[in-house]
Amino acid sequence: MGAVGCPRNCAEATVKDIGIVGQEGSWQVVVGGAAGKSVRKADLLITVVSTEEALNAAELFFQYYRENANYLERTYGFVERLGIEKVRKETVYAPNSVRQGLLERLRKSKALAPDAWLERDAPRHPTQFVQIEPIESISL
Repeated sequence: MGAVGCPRNCAEATVKDIGIVGQEGSWQVVVGGAAGKSVRKADLLITVVSTEEALNAAELFFQYYRENANYLERTYGFVERLGIEKVRKETVYAPNSVRQGLLERLRKSKALAPDAWLERDAPRHPTQFVQIEPIESISL
């Protein structure tokens, strides 16, 4: 994922799975980009005015992708397979009840997932966060 406030795409948000690009007075939410073995410019999902709307659109796409992508399918393949019009229709332009359902299922999933950053306070193993010391030169 990538977010950038620069309309010239300085953080390369248009070649990410989900990108949010700041424009003068709006945000573009783009999906299905790639910059690996093959480069694919993301498709425009929606242009919105507020940051909250942009994040909401990104979450809608993310959950829709989670529920509908094939196993190990990348977002660029997913968007190409379904087509951006279908993705828009079933996410950002879907009826309110559908959008709320997607967001609620995402919230439930996130609530059940452990926060890896908080594991430092209660590691799963006593040596999980032990500082690794450099090895002194070894004589053979």
